[in-house]
Amino acid sequence: MRANPWMLNGVNRLWIRFFLLAVFATMYVRDHARPVFHAALGLDPTAYDFQVFHITSEIAKQTFPVSLDLDNPAFRAGLESLRVISVKMAALNSKPKAVRAVLKLALQAQAATMFVKLFLMKPKNHALPTDVRLAPSW
Repeated sequence: MRANPWMLNGVNRLWIRFFLLAVFATMYVRDHARPVFHAALGLDPTAYDFQVFHITSEIAKQTFPVSLDLDNPAFRAGLESLRVISVKMAALNSKPKAVRAVLKLALQAQAATMFVKLFLMKPKNHALPTDVRLAPSW
């Protein structure tokens, strides 16, 4: 990407934000769906995820001119909302098929709305480092 700077401007900045948000949201929801695993490791999934998000963001800053505002309380609340929606969707399996379909559609709409809200949060902009060598961030 650094060899093609045009890829880091314009509409591609939106794709960068989408990519980062999709990765972080997926990790957050999936990690919280495995509480026994994280308990066996002695890890709090939220603390672990945000530590990984911060490390990943530091690495991404070496390539991308935009990053997500991980310290915004609304970001954390949005990810938690996505997790709750995921739990509700998993609980639909016990409902009759017709009811399940309607409720699933409503929950998918809630998830999409929350994802859009997270996407529209103001990102952090920063200059790319002059040295293009990727450096460890941990």
